[in-house]
Amino acid sequence: MEKKKEYGFEPPKEIDDPDDFKPADWIDTPKIQDPDAFKPEDWDEDAPKQIPDMDAEKPEDWLDDEPDFVADPDAEAPDDWDEEEDGEWEAPQVANPKCTAVSGCGEWTRPIIDNPDYRGKWVHPMIDHPDYIGVWKPAQISNPAYFSEETHPEAFKTLVAPIGGVAVEIWTMQGSIHFDNIYIGNDIDAAAQWAMESFGKEQAEEEASAKAAARKAAKEARDKKWEEGGVLAKASVLVSSGLEIAGDNLIATVLTMLVVFGSLCYWMCCSGEGDEYPEDDYQEEDMEVTEEEEEEEEEVAPEAEAAETEKETAAILKEESSRPASVPKSKTGADKEKDSEAAAAAAPAETAAKKKAKKKKKKKGKSQTTD
Repeated sequence: MEKKKEYGFEPPKEIDDPDDFKPADWIDTPKIQDPDAFKPEDWDEDAPKQIPDMDAEKPEDWLDDEPDFVADPDAEAPDDWDEEEDGEWEAPQVANPKCTAVSGCGEWTRPIIDNPDYRGKWVHPMIDHPDYIGVWKPAQISNPAYFSEETHPEAFKTLVAPIGGVAVEIWTMQGSIHFDNIYIGNDIDAAAQWAMESFGKEQAEEEASAKAAARKAAKEARDKKWEEGGVLAKASVLVSSGLEIAGDNLIATVLTMLVVFGSLCYWMCCSGEGDEYPEDDYQEEDMEVTEEEEEEEEEVAPEAEAAETEKETAAILKEESSRPASVPKSKTGADKEKDSEAAAAAAPAETAAKKKAKKKKKKKGKSQTTD
């Protein structure tokens, strides 16, 4: 036989008869006090449960004047103890060593034992009620509001009957709790989808509204700061605005930064690949620079020597012009020697000038060839 499905909300088939009442002579008390039992006359309800042992005697080695605990003789006050701030230092208490070798120390008291006469509170004994009938129950009648899947199949096609309201009871210490869009069903997937279409959309709108309000407040604060003036204030406004734009477009900001960084790295590392020169060109340039330096050195030395030679020649001519005119004579060996020295001094200067002109011409031809 197939077991009947229980929904948990079906009303009972039978209910108590509202017109049925318990008879006045109905006895539903199963036990009563024994009418023949009485408390004994010697029963002392006030007797204590424990009493001092009157047969005990104080030991002969008991030390009445010795305390159970004494100050530790080996203890010392800490080095950082300040009596003005911490008060008077007191040594910790330890067990009196004198009490360990004897029965005890201090005031002796009798030991406590259980009272042999203690009986406690007297309780009246109970017996079965001779007229006990049992627990009374009202008569059962058919429930006029009963319904089930057999009596109302049309309602059970949707699992439940139409619902007019839902009550939710929550105990909480926090206020501002609201409920809406209550879903009743047995399909978890459908409930999740419905929640996303209702609560999810509402939550997204609330988040967007809160974000818009925050942006508005931030914009008003920036406008106020901008109106107040100041270079630093305006700079902070521009920075905060840029950060807000970057935060709203995080992916685009990251991609832009990567592109800029990559381009910068490429420009720094690889931008000179097309400007490489052959090694021969560098050698030629070095040779030209060296030749130019040598030419400059050669130009400076002959010019200085030529200047000195011109001075000497001018002095000789001046000396000869100051002499009286005479019949021309043939040049002597000394005159010939002086003329050869002057020619030899002028020859390096002329040679250097020719060499310089030749190299300039050569350099000009190389530059034209390079172009």
